[in-house]
Amino acid sequence: MHNLLKQATAWLKNPLINGLFYRLNLGITKSYLLKCPDGYLLIDTGYKHKFRKFIREIHRIGVNTVDIKYILLTHHHDDHAGFIAEMRTYTNAQLIIHEESAAGLRKGESENTMHPVNNRIKKLFPIFRLIHPDFKFPQVFLKENDILIAGDDNELLRKIGIHGQIMMTPGHSHDSMSVIMDDGCAFVGDLAMNFLKLTGIRYRPIYCENIEQVFDNWKKVVDSGVKTIYPAHGKPFPAVKLITSKWYKLYQNQIDKKNKSAEQQTDLLSR
Repeated sequence: MHNLLKQATAWLKNPLINGLFYRLNLGITKSYLLKCPDGYLLIDTGYKHKFRKFIREIHRIGVNTVDIKYILLTHHHDDHAGFIAEMRTYTNAQLIIHEESAAGLRKGESENTMHPVNNRIKKLFPIFRLIHPDFKFPQVFLKENDILIAGDDNELLRKIGIHGQIMMTPGHSHDSMSVIMDDGCAFVGDLAMNFLKLTGIRYRPIYCENIEQVFDNWKKVVDSGVKTIYPAHGKPFPAVKLITSKWYKLYQNQIDKKNKSAEQQTDLLSR
């Protein structure tokens, strides 16, 4: 009876979704553990101080660190790469990263290239800095068998038994990428967020390098057939909400106006 209760508790905390993956709650950051023939692929880690929590979470579902054969980073920031260095002392998992993530990982620090998405976030950020004064994490040095991705890749994940592809989705950061599954699930890192709703972000990342790229890649993801977004921050939500959101519509209206103006200019010149 005791074992049954433990198994039931583990399932409630980290249920196997679609028979394919676990959603691990590591506080602010959510990581995803995907089943593959020889073990598991982990999408993102968490802050450097969350490693012990991560160990507890995977043990609850009967997974050990040695079972994790691959670690894919959606980008190099400290809340996604924080405990990779410590974890790799327990496992020989291969890293799968964007080639532009390598420098930030070696430095052990998130690049300071982003800006707040609105004034509410800008005002809240100094409060966050009181509890999180820097964006550093233990340096991560690449090994010979680690894999660097330069562009959209429809083969790598299939070779390791995962039915999906890697898609470049910059905007939050220049090295952002997403995992798009054949069944319509998408693990998008910080391309979209679903938390801090009172700040008015409406699925936008709270900080980003290029908000236009974010919106363009929202459409790219939805056009690829994605049905459900699994963000690193917040709860899953229907993908269609991205392109029906207020801010995306405003952006698209601006694009439409620019295109119409350009067409009118072309018509005038051709007369």
